[in-house]
This record gives sequence, C-alpha cells and structure tokens, in this order.
Amino acid sequence: MSAHVVGVDPGPVPGIASLLIGRGRLTEVVVAQVSAELLPDVLRTLLERHRVRTVIQVETFVVGKRSMRSGAAGAVTRDLVGQAAQTVIEFGRSRPDHAVHYAQRTASQVKPWATDARLVAAGLSSRCSGMRHARDAARHALWAAVHDAGLPDPLSKEWKR
Repeated sequence: MSAHVVGVDPGPVPGIASLLIGRGRLTEVVVAQVSAELLPDVLRTLLERHRVRTVIQVETFVVGKRSMRSGAAGAVTRDLVGQAAQTVIEFGRSRPDHAVHYAQRTASQVKPWATDARLVAAGLSSRCSGMRHARDAARHALWAAVHDAGLPDPLSKEWKR
C-alpha cells in the first residue's frame, strides 16, 4: 500500500514534513521550513506531486493563556491553520479522484507519542537538524503515517530498517 503523508507545524515560520510510504517503509522524506506566505503554495505542490492516498495532518493551534499573549504570531498561526484546511478543500474540489484525508491534532496529542527516539528510529531526526518547526512537522507526519496510513511504529519489531 502506498501513501503520502504531510505534517504541518503552522506559525510565522511553518514547518513541513512530507513522507512517502511504500511497502510498509518510508521511501521518500522531505522536510522544510518556509515563510508563512508560501505555505499554501508548498502544500498545494505537495498535494499535486503524488497520485496516491494522501493524509495531511496540521497542528491545531490551542488558544490558552500563554497563546493569548503571542499577539501577531498567534494570529498568523491561526490564519495558517485555516489556509491549510482551505487549500486541501480546494484541491479536493479540483481533483475528486485523489483521496485526501485532513486531520488537525494538538501538540499535546502528538508529542508524547512522537518522541525523539521515534524520530531517530524513523531516520527523521537528522533531516530536521537546526529546523525546530520542521522537526515538529515531522512529529505530526510520523504520527499520521503510523496511525492513519499504516506505517509500522518505528520502535516496533515490524519496522523495516
């Protein structure tokens, strides 16, 4: 089974991780950090790149006491979450033959499972060196790859090295 999984960490410097899965293993990994203005275009390009089942997981921005103080950065992040969803909706309308699953999950849902040990075992950690937002996007992509797209857990016996 093939699948394409994209994790997005929205914010003033969005992180993106694109994982292509084939035969129960990662066959392609691309991670990047881009400007907020480029996120919709990059996401659209990634959606068009592979003609396999696609899972997009975006980190949900939780509004709390700390995030309320974030001001402009919080506004950009909330806007990007909406733009990511809109990009996927528009893509689905233009390409109804391409199955795309969209999910939003909080950091508190993903980070306890998507540990540094799992990122290392999956070979994602070194690719995110110096890019903390891309690293967070990789956590979301790995979570979705395992939980939504059938990739074995990198810490399991089923993981193909």
